Parts: sequence; C-alpha cells; structure tokens
Amino acid sequence: MFRYYETTPLEQFVERTYARHGIHTPQQLTVEELSNHLNIWIHYHRVRSRAVETLPGKYSIFLDNRLTPEKQWVEFLHELCHLLRHAGNQMVLPKSFTKAQEIEADHFVLYAAMPISMISMLSLPDNQADAIRFLASTFRVPTYVAKQRLEQIQRRVYQGKLLSETSKLMEIRNRINYEDIPSQSETTFYAYFDPSGDYIEPSQIIIQVDKNTLLTQEELTFSLDGPFKRIEESQLEAFVDCKPIKFNDLDYTRDGKISLKLSHLASRYYNSAFKFIVQRKDIEQVLNFYGADF
Repeated sequence: MFRYYETTPLEQFVERTYARHGIHTPQQLTVEELSNHLNIWIHYHRVRSRAVETLPGKYSIFLDNRLTPEKQWVEFLHELCHLLRHAGNQMVLPKSFTKAQEIEADHFVLYAAMPISMISMLSLPDNQADAIRFLASTFRVPTYVAKQRLEQIQRRVYQGKLLSETSKLMEIRNRINYEDIPSQSETTFYAYFDPSGDYIEPSQIIIQVDKNTLLTQEELTFSLDGPFKRIEESQLEAFVDCKPIKFNDLDYTRDGKISLKLSHLASRYYNSAFKFIVQRKDIEQVLNFYGADF
C-alpha cells in the first residue's frame, strides 16, 4: 500500500524530529515522552489548550484537563506545532497568517500522531472501518483523526500511483487496452475503487465531458448510485491528465443528485480540459453540508 506514498516537507520535519530523539514506536507517542525529549513543561488546568514561550527557549503547554487523554494528545500536538514551527503572537498577527498556521498545525497533528514510518510497519486490516479502528487503538487517537489520516494516505497512494504510471506511459502505451475508454464525443462517468478500501463506495469519480456539453451547459448532474464505468488499475494511464474538481464546483440538488458546475471548470481551465476528478472527501463535504449521506 505504501509503495507510492510521498511525504511532504512538513511530514519529513516530523520524521526527522522523532528520529533525532529516538522515537520509533507508537508506545513512545505520549505527552510525557515528547515533552521530556523536547524540554516542554506541561500544565493541566481548566483552560483552553495553548502553548506559551515564557522565556526565550523556555516552553510550556497548557492542556485542558476536562478533555479525554486522546483529545489532550491531539491538542498537545497541535500546540507543539506552534512551538516548533511558528513564531510570533497569534493575537497580533494578520488573520490570513494565523489561518495558515492553524492549517499547518492540523496537518502536523496527523503526521505526528500517526507517523508514516510507524504505520508502514503495521499490517492494516483490509476493511476500511476495521483499519480505522485499528489505527485509533494502536496510536491512541480519536476515531475521526484515524479516519482523516487513513484517507489522506489513501489519496497520496492513489496520486503517487498515477504519477508512477505516467512515467511508464511511453514504455507500455502499446500494451494498454483503451478499447473501453470512449473519446470526448460523449460524456462518461467513471469510478475508481481504491483496493485498500472497502470496495463499497468509489474513492474517486472521474467525469469525461464532451466538448459541446462543456461549452454549452452551465451544470451537469449525476447520481451517487451511478451508473459508473469502473476503472481498473491497467486503465489509470488514460486518466493522468484529469483536472481536480474543488468543493465549490459541486452542489446538491433537490432530487438527491450532485451538480457539477461546468461553467466554473470551463473558465478555470480555459475550455481546454475535458477530464475531471472529484475526491470522495469533497463529495462527503457537500453531503454533510446538506445533511445527506454518501
């Protein structure tokens, strides 16, 4: 599963920090262990969790003692990111700057709570729900955090797989079966089921839009029940030029369908892109907004 996984610079920073302090197992991932290694004072009070640099080089983290140990651990890592990565008083920094710091801290939590170097040593269950529970138990994190991390890994693996297949495209072009992949003369909906998932719901939906539809229609609707043409791994090379569909390109209709705003895509890609990919997480975000289910 992890063959195609690519780490980010922030993730590499976390891995280097852990390696430097001899942290190699999930059992070492505790507030006490990390605070001892990093020389951080921990204070438990009935206050909102926050990090403070009392003196230059002297760090403290206040943790809300009303939270469960799992949530305290998550908040500790969030505040730890601010200490290790961010400078300045957030109360006086521009809002856009603090927002970027908060986003990075949220990513830091996923990397630091469940490092890829440790996950890759485990045998994850094949079933998605079982794998989430296994990660939550092994790394002592809330289930929602384990779910975010697993889905993040699966997206990275899928993207890495596409990049890898792109590099091989010229070598194997003559061996690829494109017979089931139509030209841009018709609009077609595809579904890719990540083999590491539960096979029940597609990980990605790919929409190939014909030129006339893209240029003349404001939107395109489709049902989450399909019908979709299933994409096999041997066909991934045909979709390496897909453009991403963003959350604000999607809407939910009264009859329970997803609406794709073609006008957004035509404008963004200057009428020159015809294959688009939407991630499961973005569809879930739309449905959650409207109180629906995927």
